[in-house]
Amino acid sequence: MNKIILASTSPRRKELLEREGIDFIVDASSIDETMDETLPIKERLCQLSKDKAEPIHHKYPQDIVIGADTIVYFQDCIIGKAKNREDAYQTLMMLSNQKHIVYTAVAIYNGNSLHTFCEKTEVYFKDISSMIDEYLDSGEWMGKAGSYGIQGKASVFVERIVGDKDTVIGLPVMRIKEFLDYLQGKSWG
Repeated sequence: MNKIILASTSPRRKELLEREGIDFIVDASSIDETMDETLPIKERLCQLSKDKAEPIHHKYPQDIVIGADTIVYFQDCIIGKAKNREDAYQTLMMLSNQKHIVYTAVAIYNGNSLHTFCEKTEVYFKDISSMIDEYLDSGEWMGKAGSYGIQGKASVFVERIVGDKDTVIGLPVMRIKEFLDYLQGKSWG
């Protein structure tokens, strides 16, 4: 089978692929991550994941290249990564006692073919107002969409999720595994 290349430097995406025993290498390039505001949110995200994978696909045209992007979506707005502690505080206060959606889009190049999909998970937070300062002190919020990592200390924020937790972490790895199995000739459901 061809090499699998993860076109992302995200340690969380790397951990998810490793957890499933997928043999891969990491090679990512920097791109302008500006989204096309004219597209619906899922298409916008799929386009961005494709944009991330494309330069790596050109570098490894015969191999399998996986690009991904994750966003937190709340009240029709994209919640990105916080610029500083105050920004993170405001974001977490806004999400406290509310439902938000996390989308992760994936683009997979396999030779000349491209397959994209976007997964959606609903995340319901408890009232976290009394926990935010301690969480911010941990520094875990830095570099994360929505200013939290569901797999870490922020797991206590969650009342419940509807969907795949891996989508919130940054990569719907079971769906990717199904697709890779399909490419190897196994059934794909």
